[in-house]
Amino acid sequence: MTEKKLAGYMLVTDMDGTLLDSGKQISGENRAAIERFVAQGGLFTLATGRIASSVQRYADTLPLCAPAIVYNGAIIYDFAQGKPIWQRTLDKEQAIPALKRLMERFPELGVEVYSGEEPYFLKENGMTDHHRRMEHFTRPLTPNIEELTEPWFKVLTAWEPARLDEVQNYVMEYESHLTWVRSDDKYLEILPDGATKGHALEHLMELTGIERDKCIAMGDHLNDLEMIKRAGIGIAVANAHELLLEASNRTCCHHNEHALADVIGWLEREADQGK
Repeated sequence: MTEKKLAGYMLVTDMDGTLLDSGKQISGENRAAIERFVAQGGLFTLATGRIASSVQRYADTLPLCAPAIVYNGAIIYDFAQGKPIWQRTLDKEQAIPALKRLMERFPELGVEVYSGEEPYFLKENGMTDHHRRMEHFTRPLTPNIEELTEPWFKVLTAWEPARLDEVQNYVMEYESHLTWVRSDDKYLEILPDGATKGHALEHLMELTGIERDKCIAMGDHLNDLEMIKRAGIGIAVANAHELLLEASNRTCCHHNEHALADVIGWLEREADQGK
């Protein structure tokens, strides 16, 4: 039997700003290309800052062939089995004092702690209100941080971009012992040590047996930077943060112009030329 031309390749894509368009939809062109990629032997999966329950409605409609990276790299989740297969948690002895200092310094900062099936909202503002509505989160405000006794997978802070720039400058100077990543203009997150999307991608390559030079990763923002660097082929969408554009091996079209279809079309042409 002739080997399928994309066998041995794995394509891992960020969701928001990469796979999804501005309406949070997967275009027909992207869906058709993903199905072709998988039919030709490729492994396809996702890498996102979203929690598993938020990803589920998309995962159910996609041909995922490998576990997905969620929580910005804190968890590798197998949607076929419905459970995590690898995870990292925050050191709360370090995270809680730092978070208390941060909330005291910036009392209007929105704070979500990711623990269990939904985040706990420690502090709310317009950004967290929007996030709650968009993701259909139902937990009420939990202002007492001491109540959060379960393991923490990450903390998301949210504010208007200009104000969040102030927060980022502060934490880089005074709280740099923690792992901080800007996942969006309006989100700044604390992640466990060794739990970026890049760290999780390396573990996923081990799990799947995919060689690094045949691992393709796509993204748009700074939480994708380590993943772009550690993949064999790191691809930044045209709308990506400038640091991603600089670090990537290749670029592709804007996320509103069917970026997955663009990349998969390129892979197909490369495979045809290599025959």
